[in-house]
Amino acid sequence: MHTTPPLLSGIAQVALASADPQKLVAFYRDTLGLPVLFETAGMTFFQSGATRLMIGPAQPGQSVGGDAVIYFEPRDWSAAEAALEGRGIAFLHPAQALQRAPGRELMLRPFRDPEGHHLALLGWRATA
Repeated sequence: MHTTPPLLSGIAQVALASADPQKLVAFYRDTLGLPVLFETAGMTFFQSGATRLMIGPAQPGQSVGGDAVIYFEPRDWSAAEAALEGRGIAFLHPAQALQRAPGRELMLRPFRDPEGHHLALLGWRATA
């Protein structure tokens, strides 16, 4: 059987429309701690792992908040969860175990940004 390499190598960038870009930029920079790469033409670009996140003003007729979910993978689940709670993140419910493996479990914990975009922590957490 002949296999061809995938056409796409990954997600390069995710864009969020914002009613108040500067306020939303402050949330992603100061609360979530994402590093700013650059700003241009009213848009701010962040780096999150291998993916860029762009925040810019909503265009006429464009909704803010949408139905997409951005999942952030924490380096250390417990530290990230505690730090975000300390910075005022109101998680929507307790962390849910999606999968279990010896000594660890895949966890999900959703929250929203100030404009209602759906976000979540998603990653492995050590078990006792």
